[in-house]
Amino acid sequence: MKGTLKNTLLIPCLIFFAQSMMAQDLPVSNLYLFTLTEKETGYSLRYPKFLTVFNKDGYNNQPNFASDFDIYLSSNYGKNGSIEVIKLNLFDKQLTKVTNTPESEYSPTFVSDEILSTVRVESDGETQSLMIYDPNMQTAPRRLMPRIGNVGYHEWISDSEVALFLVRDGGHRLAIANVFDNKMDMVVTNIGRTLKYDGKRYLYFTQKNNDGSSFIKKYDTQKKQTYTVVKALEDVEDFELMRNGTLLAGKGSRLYFYTPNETAGWTVIDDLSKYDISDITRIEVRKNKIILVNNEG
Repeated sequence: MKGTLKNTLLIPCLIFFAQSMMAQDLPVSNLYLFTLTEKETGYSLRYPKFLTVFNKDGYNNQPNFASDFDIYLSSNYGKNGSIEVIKLNLFDKQLTKVTNTPESEYSPTFVSDEILSTVRVESDGETQSLMIYDPNMQTAPRRLMPRIGNVGYHEWISDSEVALFLVRDGGHRLAIANVFDNKMDMVVTNIGRTLKYDGKRYLYFTQKNNDGSSFIKKYDTQKKQTYTVVKALEDVEDFELMRNGTLLAGKGSRLYFYTPNETAGWTVIDDLSKYDISDITRIEVRKNKIILVNNEG
């Protein structure tokens, strides 16, 4: 029966369109937590928990671990109708509203332990700005690279360089920008929304071909060269990069993994339809914890 997991578990995407959307038009999306265990033949999922009971009929997306027990996410939870950044503690279930503005804030990402960044949809409903904040909100937020107003998503490479998904008609672009001197280098076009940096030198992303197929690729930020990693699952642009180089991706109710340089291709970890999960989008992993976003329409 639908709703069983939500009613029985212990604790209580954005599909970011090229144009911003009103909060009421956003898809219902929810977060699920599992323990991810590596085994001889792959991985297993255990101990499911439904995380967003506080806003189960709303929009909850783009989770990002700040620590082993704190996650930041974008949500329309609250009374002002905009999308705000919320901190959820997985241990005591405490909710903290991080932002509270007339604008909407998406993609909470940490530059460092002291600096939080988001993509903010400005009051004109069109401009999409890269913002930085003190996570404790003791100082006013600051807009980076004010001449750039089409930021869809972002991923920090260092405290000065950031990878940007730039919304653009005819194919979204990947760029690397220096936030101090405002210089920006275009890398490739026709990219998907997920950007993952390995913490060393490679930035992973999806790129779409004219025939509709997509490939996960990696960009060497030192040599400035691009390499193909694996063909993406059909019609899937979200994935997670684990510390050991394994890739995770979801399609429908199934979660898959791929180990680079192996010939087996994508392998199913589990079918999560038994937990009322039907459309896995974003994935976030920290140590043995995995958070899945389920798009519920």
